[in-house]
Parts: sequence; structure tokens; C-alpha cells
Amino acid sequence: MTYRSADMAWLNRSLAAKDKIRKAGRTPNGHTLWKSSERAVLKKHFPDYKAIKKRLPERSMAAIRGQCHLMGLSTPKAAWTAADRAKLKRLFPTVSKAELLAAFPGRTYVSLQVSGYQMGLKRWRKPYVKTSHPVLDDVREACRTKGHFMPDLDVYAGTGHYFSRLAARRKKHDFRKVDKAIKALGGTLTIE
Repeated sequence: MTYRSADMAWLNRSLAAKDKIRKAGRTPNGHTLWKSSERAVLKKHFPDYKAIKKRLPERSMAAIRGQCHLMGLSTPKAAWTAADRAKLKRLFPTVSKAELLAAFPGRTYVSLQVSGYQMGLKRWRKPYVKTSHPVLDDVREACRTKGHFMPDLDVYAGTGHYFSRLAARRKKHDFRKVDKAIKALGGTLTIE
């Protein structure tokens, strides 16, 4: 195998920088290098990060977790399989947080949320507060079941900020805007 002179120059600079860091005992950012005694503390107390932090107060939690990962102490995250994604797609929008965690043991709620949002899924939201007007309540409920927010409805119906700016608290309602919202949601307004 042949090496170019540029490759050798880069290798020499790299080795010189490594020697300089080792002699100084610090990285170029000013962080101290990990000592073998500190690594022994990590091995001895590994899963208990609080005990490790107590014994290594000068190290940040991020540095401790990172070094544990580099040493191979922490377990790698399980990859998402197609079956996991299908199950998440089925359960994510409708089940409660506790049921979701029970369905995916070993995963945190944050990781489930991130994966769900990356897949384009939306969580079920609480129903809107009931107003004094049943037509407006029906519009708001239809919007929620379709997974839209009130500002989305304003955009779809072309109603400015009517629904997003507390239309529920108005004493008089603009039924032309309500009719536009109903049509935007795929319904019709009928008077009985």
C-alpha cells in the first residue's frame, strides 16, 4: 500500500497533536482527560449515576454518560422494527400514556413521542371546552377528531383569526364564518 506525502503529513500532525494533549492532560477545549482511577469508579458504580456523580463531582452528568457509553457500559438502544412501528402507528393516537408504556417495555415515553412524531402521527387531544352554542361545539369537535387545531381551521376556511382568537367567548357569532368552517371540514349546515 502506498501513501501520498499529504497523507503522511496529516498523520504526523495528528500524532503530534495527540502527544501534546497527552502531555498537557487536557483536550483543546480545556477539559481534563479521563484517568484510569475515574474509569474504575465508573465500572464499579455504573448504573447508579448519582453515586458516580458524588464520587466525581468535577465531571458533568453528560461527560459521565458519554464516557460510560464509550467504555461500553451502557446498553445500546434497541432499534425500531417494522412490527414496532406498526404497533406504534395503531396505538399512538388513541391510547393513554400508561397503556403506551405498557405496550412498549424498555422504551421511555419521550422516545415513543419522538418516534411517533417522526412518523407523522398525532396524539389524541382533550376535547375543547364546551361553549353555549351547539353548532360551534360541533365544529370544534369535528376539527379535533380530524386532528386539526383552531388556527388550521382558520386557514382552511379562510376566516382570518375567528376560531383561533377565542370564538367560543363571543356573544354574537358570525355564521358565515361558521358555515365556511363547516364546509372546510366536509360538512353542511342545515337549519331545523
